[in-house]
Amino acid sequence: MKILFLPNWRVKKCTEIPKDKQPPDYYVKGQDYWFFRYFKEKPEVDVLDISSAGWIENFEKNKIRFYVIQALRAIPKLNKYDLVVSHGMQSGVVVSLWRRLFKTKAKHIVFDIGAFNSAAESGAALKLMQFASRSIDGFIYHTSSQIEYYKKCFPWIVDRSRFVRFGTDSEFFEIEDAGDTADNKNVSEKPYCICVGYSKRDWDTLIKAFELAGQDNLTLKLVGHVDDKYKSVSNVEQIGFVSINELKKLIAGSKFGILPLKSYNYSYGQMTLLQQMAMHKCVITSKVPSLADYFEDGVTAYSYEPENAEELAEVIKRANNDNAAREAMAARAEQYVKFENNERVMAMKIEEVIKNIR
Repeated sequence: MKILFLPNWRVKKCTEIPKDKQPPDYYVKGQDYWFFRYFKEKPEVDVLDISSAGWIENFEKNKIRFYVIQALRAIPKLNKYDLVVSHGMQSGVVVSLWRRLFKTKAKHIVFDIGAFNSAAESGAALKLMQFASRSIDGFIYHTSSQIEYYKKCFPWIVDRSRFVRFGTDSEFFEIEDAGDTADNKNVSEKPYCICVGYSKRDWDTLIKAFELAGQDNLTLKLVGHVDDKYKSVSNVEQIGFVSINELKKLIAGSKFGILPLKSYNYSYGQMTLLQQMAMHKCVITSKVPSLADYFEDGVTAYSYEPENAEELAEVIKRANNDNAAREAMAARAEQYVKFENNERVMAMKIEEVIKNIR
């Protein structure tokens, strides 16, 4: 089977595996790409990413919110493939519109990460997505509650949709390969917890909760986010963008992680949660639809009601001070990702979806 994969991010083309990138972010020609390497029946996969002139890419991402140049490059090639896989409707909408008008050899599957247009229930964008969706042969979604949105706004795709939990690369995110850990790091450094994310994090609730928790023996490191209004907050360190290797070191050295999200009915935060769980970390996360399928409260992660700073503060104190409970949770979380919710398991489910569409 020949597959054209359209990711909604940049992918580095390499002649050998780079040391500073994880599998979704690089493509070595002649080698199996990302989760496809776990398929029993190995397909031939070509990757066409969103790369274009900087101003065009920025306009597509931030203004119109879908990728036209990528689709225009893909459309002339569609009849050379058996299947096109779009990761996100941003990379799927133009192709699906084309296929509504013209028949192609290639079938089309979309990983619906954002519930089409952030689960909007009205507006011109919804009507566009409804029109485009009718040509798509299959949908994979990572948040089980999205099916209720489909039933309401896209009932014709319900039978073509399949819930598959996102899985992280448990081998890439191994604590042994990450350098310093909370147990062997420089003893002169103050213990810290970590919040990772470049967007869509509820930093205001987190900062308020951290202040309420009053843990003077603990630093909070915000990785990926810098905001002037947090600069004067005691025991908060802001770190901008870091490489994947540096991120692994920061996670490894942390005491625990915090993932503060607001409640939206689409997929986000799952990668961050699973990466830290895979690296033997206790994580505190909000009870939101996107993560409901990915942890057991009090068993593999702590949780709190979204935007509830008082409750989060209490959980921070518990995670910081109950060493035995925190370590037991971290161990269960690591095993959960290693054996139940990883990239290999996800790939097996995706392969089943593809076989049914063929």
